[in-house]
Amino acid sequence: MNAETELALRQQQLLMRSAALRASLVDQSAVLEAPFELADRVHAAGRWVWRERFALIGGTAVAIVVLRPRRVWKLARFGWWAWRRTRRLQAWLLAAGLVPNADAATPRG
Repeated sequence: MNAETELALRQQQLLMRSAALRASLVDQSAVLEAPFELADRVHAAGRWVWRERFALIGGTAVAIVVLRPRRVWKLARFGWWAWRRTRRLQAWLLAAGLVPNADAATPRG
C-alpha cells in the first residue's frame, strides 16, 4: 500500500470512530435531559414572577384587605421573613459571583 491509500484508510477509520463517539455522547447525555428541563422550567417561572411582580404585589394587597386582621399580621411577618431571606440570598449569590452586580453595571450620572 502506498502512503496515500494508508492516509485515506486512516482518515476513514478516524471518521468512523468520531461518529461512534458522537453517538455515545448522545446516549450518555440523555440522562441530563430531565434536570436541564427542570432548570429551564424553574428559570421560566422566575422570569414570569419578575415580569408579573406588580400584579403579584397587587393581588397580595387585595388579599390582605380581604383577610382577617390576625391573618394580615401573619402574612406580614411571613413577607418580612421572605424579604430578608431574599436579600440574604441575593447578597450570597453576588458574593459567590453567580449573578452580575447590577449596581456596578448602572452608570451613575
